[in-house]
Amino acid sequence: MEPREHRFEMALTLAEMRRLAPHLDPAHPVVECPDGVDGRFAGETHLWRLRLAAPRQRAIGLIRFPIADVSLRLEGFDDALEQRFLARFHLVFRKGGG
Repeated sequence: MEPREHRFEMALTLAEMRRLAPHLDPAHPVVECPDGVDGRFAGETHLWRLRLAAPRQRAIGLIRFPIADVSLRLEGFDDALEQRFLARFHLVFRKGGG
């Protein structure tokens, strides 16, 4: 299976990414890299790589928050498992608000 890549703009810091990433699949430990984390999902052959690039701040009035370009690379995932992982990814990294 060819690796698949997803790109997002997220309100996220590297520290937050490292804190939240272990929740993607608690059965498999994550490995921290200088710009992100690597992990496995639902078995040893399903590798994911999460990288954070171009960190910056966005301002809305007096409020400032972190923004970063994030890439998610999935290796060994079929369509169904990819959708399952992405649902988990969005659940783990969702922020509160209205």
